[in-house]
Amino acid sequence: MNELTQIDIEIISKEPRTDSRLLSPFLGHRHRTILENLDKYQGQFKELGPLPTETEKGKPLPQGGFAKPSRYFYLNEDQCYFLLTLMRNNEHIVKCKLALVKAFRDARAQLASRDMERLKGKSVRKNETDAIKCLVEYASARGSQNASKYYTVITKMTNKFLGIDPGSREQMNKDELSKLTFVEHAIDMAIRDGIKADMPYKDIYALAKNRLESYIKPLIDHK
Repeated sequence: MNELTQIDIEIISKEPRTDSRLLSPFLGHRHRTILENLDKYQGQFKELGPLPTETEKGKPLPQGGFAKPSRYFYLNEDQCYFLLTLMRNNEHIVKCKLALVKAFRDARAQLASRDMERLKGKSVRKNETDAIKCLVEYASARGSQNASKYYTVITKMTNKFLGIDPGSREQMNKDELSKLTFVEHAIDMAIRDGIKADMPYKDIYALAKNRLESYIKPLIDHK
């Protein structure tokens, strides 16, 4: 029987949770047995928080068609511990409890660290947005008819530079957020430097892009 030395914890709606299917091999119980407990005591489990349920499509069968779909749950920390109380408390289960405590502790620490990085990033993002606003006003005063597009253009440049999919910033981890903060600070400084030097507004955008490629990319690649 395998020891539960490590288990994947996901952040769902800002709460650490684990897939009930992952618990099965480590606990030494069939997933069907775990589902029976979850169904039987579903009311009690829901007292400990929402109980998200997913369905996995059945595997293809040799004769055609698919096997029966299987259900699984995403359990939070308290729900995992309650599940373990429904099982006989032997040496292996005790090890499982300890491993879960450590896994959820580490997940909470990572979440807190990511939230701190996100708060830092919001401050830098505000500074960058203020700089873009200055660039819009600067370009408009010099005859640009599309200066307001700089907000979108610069965001797209940042996303492309870091390989960020549109709408995925909320799912970024700590390291990704750190790189984003680094890039947005560099853009902020490039815009301000360009305006201070009274450069043509099109050249300011080019300056920011060039700094990302020439100076920031080598630093990020080694992070």
